[in-house]
Amino acid sequence: MSSPRVFLFISTGRCGTQWLASHLADIYGSRAEVTHEPLGPLYRPRQFFRSYEDTSAMAATPEISQHLSRVEAVQRDRRYVETGWPLFAAIPLFVERFGTRLALVHLTRHPVPTSISHMVHQCYGGSPRDDDYTRLAALDPDCPRVFQPHYAGDWSGMSPYEKCLFWWTEVHLYGLEIESRYPQIPFLRCKSEDILGGDTAAIGRLARLLDIGSGEELASRTEQRVDRWNHQTQLDFEWRQIFDHPRTLQVAETLGYQADAVEDEQLEERYVGPPHLGLGSQRPV
Repeated sequence: MSSPRVFLFISTGRCGTQWLASHLADIYGSRAEVTHEPLGPLYRPRQFFRSYEDTSAMAATPEISQHLSRVEAVQRDRRYVETGWPLFAAIPLFVERFGTRLALVHLTRHPVPTSISHMVHQCYGGSPRDDDYTRLAALDPDCPRVFQPHYAGDWSGMSPYEKCLFWWTEVHLYGLEIESRYPQIPFLRCKSEDILGGDTAAIGRLARLLDIGSGEELASRTEQRVDRWNHQTQLDFEWRQIFDHPRTLQVAETLGYQADAVEDEQLEERYVGPPHLGLGSQRPV
């Protein structure tokens, strides 16, 4: 079996991928090309999500085709590493093209802060943010092959935060599915909280997969923050709405998260801007 040359991160975004791309680029130096969202929404997740059986339309999309040709050229003499959330749609095509030259990292983060962060950035299906991320990338229940199409009838009445919980659940159900669907592909699941928190065991596992030594150098950088998009909101929201969504709770538990393992004060400090409108305090019945 050939050693992996191409490393892709499956994630929702808002979980440290900018930090990883920045520091991995420094650590690899000339041994790898490290990118963060080189195509962004042009991977077209809304169109190609879970396109396992027929990747021909994806492969024929000019931006995707050109990008894979570039990755093919890069990996001949060095590693290629890509982070950033929209790429998840193209995993089946990457598997088809690179086989065991490919390795996958499923990067997770607790659903509550992840979903609040996406809400703050207005990044979810049907958000007011009228750009390619909304039009081409952010999933909603009307997209083909989503796991939770039953939300379609309720979508207009759901809060932005709940729509982001839907998004979180879809991506991580997909990450779980990818692992079982492609057992021949080297695969690692890790929590961003462990990586960014300096957990040496978790960082060591990631470093070994990426072939960057023991992980000591990456661990030494965990105090250095990298986030080009650090926003706050004036919107009121109730994070405990997560308890109204059993599938989200189930996926969170599978990934090792307790839904209520968050602190109001920390969420308020990080995400709520002036004027203060609060986080809400009651769990919905």
